[in-house]
Amino acid sequence: MQSTYQTAALNDDYYYSDILYSPYQTLPPVIQDTLLDRQRIIVIANNPSITQAKLEALLQPTDMLVLFNDFIHAEFFAYHPSAKDLPKLLFFRQNGDSLLHFGLPPRSNNLTAILEMTKHATLGMLFGNTDYQFPLPSDDPRPNDDPITANRVLEIPKPLDKLLRSQEHCGVLSEQHSVVADYPVFADIHSSAPTSGFLLYRLLLAACLEVQQQKNADTPISIVMLGFNNENKTANFWEGHNWAFERQELATPPHGVEIIRQY
Repeated sequence: MQSTYQTAALNDDYYYSDILYSPYQTLPPVIQDTLLDRQRIIVIANNPSITQAKLEALLQPTDMLVLFNDFIHAEFFAYHPSAKDLPKLLFFRQNGDSLLHFGLPPRSNNLTAILEMTKHATLGMLFGNTDYQFPLPSDDPRPNDDPITANRVLEIPKPLDKLLRSQEHCGVLSEQHSVVADYPVFADIHSSAPTSGFLLYRLLLAACLEVQQQKNADTPISIVMLGFNNENKTANFWEGHNWAFERQELATPPHGVEIIRQY
């Protein structure tokens, strides 16, 4: 059964009259421009069953990649010939109400790989709920969840510091965005909200339709959800996400959306 939002998003007459809530305008400007000449968006979960060989076989030159937080296979995305030249959107989720975003200092991060990515292709960043705040290790409310090691990058290189402050390359995505207005959160669980993957799925589904309308094209940009499973084997099965709601919707994806589950 499709959600009310999916049904609306697939209607030919669908249009966002309020630009402040436009999914397309929520994306960083560089990603807005990139979508105009893309054929597919590959949304990649942090699923350890996704191998580099599978990625190499899947990716195409007209793809755009979406990665999350402290994403897997960072060196592959930064250096491999089939991935390094593809535009990328990185999403960093806010850690509760703290100053932290997962995947950025002082938490575990791929800053070295991200810096390399900027040398090869368009890179955009979305931050959950608020701009990146450049927090210190002392701002981490739960430092034992992610202990600092010698390999952790804590000092942000100047080119990345500039990028993290750029209005062209960065944007903020609220967990209460209109694309998830129908999401059934749990009132008794603080910070209950959609998973990062589902939030981006809803946003991109609507943004692609807006691009289709702008270009007066027959078909929207297709979306591939890679590694988004529908079982309970994930290591981070947080009770604040409504997994049943998300899995019910993704069980019957709309035309143009492909779900590739665990290999």
